[in-house]
Amino acid sequence: MVAGGLVAAAGMVLLTRITVDSSFLTLLLPAQLVLGLGLGLSFVPLASLALVGVGNQDAGAASAVLNATQQVGASLGTALLNTIATTAAASWIAEHPITDPAQVMDAAVHSYVVAFAWAAALLLLGTALILVLVRAGRSEVAATPPVAHVG
Repeated sequence: MVAGGLVAAAGMVLLTRITVDSSFLTLLLPAQLVLGLGLGLSFVPLASLALVGVGNQDAGAASAVLNATQQVGASLGTALLNTIATTAAASWIAEHPITDPAQVMDAAVHSYVVAFAWAAALLLLGTALILVLVRAGRSEVAATPPVAHVG
């Protein structure tokens, strides 16, 4: 999970390099691939960790809580980063009065860069919290008996 958080943060840092003229193939696609790899390396073990020690009778409820928590967290994170981006765009416009309609794109790109930087910082914070708070090791997760599926 730590490696995933660091890789995802690196993907966000790559996204902070965008400009109005950035190429999708040379900047955005590689950054998104790095970000996706990092999130994949984080979410899968996190889901396994969330169910460690949960008995068969409680597995459905634990899984539902995990899914609900992920949905609420994603919604709150999106709202927070949207607020940060909107504030950054408004601040940019206040400091750079728009005389040309093309400057609106500069404000938008500035807002994205600020939001990506905050997202990278939040990913690093989450990774630090994982380092400090998560105590279950790979052997503990592997030793947990599989949950019976009712079909």
